[in-house]
Amino acid sequence: IEIKVVEGLKKGNESLKQLHQLISIEDVERIMDETQEGIEYQNEIDSMLSGQLTQDDEDAILEELRELTEVELPDVPTHELPTAAAETEKVSPARERRKEMVPA
Repeated sequence: IEIKVVEGLKKGNESLKQLHQLISIEDVERIMDETQEGIEYQNEIDSMLSGQLTQDDEDAILEELRELTEVELPDVPTHELPTAAAETEKVSPARERRKEMVPA
């Protein structure tokens, strides 16, 4: 078993040496920078899609809410409103004529 482990380590070291010849530290740094830029760009898109507001937007919304709540509304009626049954009892004369039967 120990021989297999040592052989595995040798193969691993050879693979790393080949990888180091293919990729330099500068390449890795460039890839990491590109990845970081991509993450930042995606975070910016996510924040726009999620509807996060800036402080200016939030202040404008609060100001609009304050203006809306300061609007003076009409007084609510205090007398009893007519019911639907009471309205049907009051039929105009024009409606009464329409209800008359007409000979065919």
